[in-house]
Amino acid sequence: MVLLSLRPRAFRTRNPGRDAETDEARLGTISNAISMALADARRERDGLGQRMNLYYAQAASLLDNSPDYGKRNRTDEAAIGSAENSAARARRRVAHLDVQIEKLEGLLAQVNGTFATDAQPSEGVA
Repeated sequence: MVLLSLRPRAFRTRNPGRDAETDEARLGTISNAISMALADARRERDGLGQRMNLYYAQAASLLDNSPDYGKRNRTDEAAIGSAENSAARARRRVAHLDVQIEKLEGLLAQVNGTFATDAQPSEGVA
């Protein structure tokens, strides 16, 4: 059994074009996943924004159509409080989604920047 060959084998590399295609496909998968997450976060934020505005409008309408604070019945107070609480929760979630969207946009920019960096021709083959 011969473990070492006396004849050196030639080092072979793949075609650089094929390597570039593989890299582009790999980064494209990442880019698509981030883009989908970004679209989902934006849809959620936009939907919550609409509901938040609805909750605030509901609370304002209830306040306008009910007697002064000391004269309101418990049902009106509960409905106003519920609308205000729902709007506040939606506002907090929208703020959280804004941070998430900003981070996802940064990630997407990094991945897309990698495409631009890799697209430049390299000097020599390793």
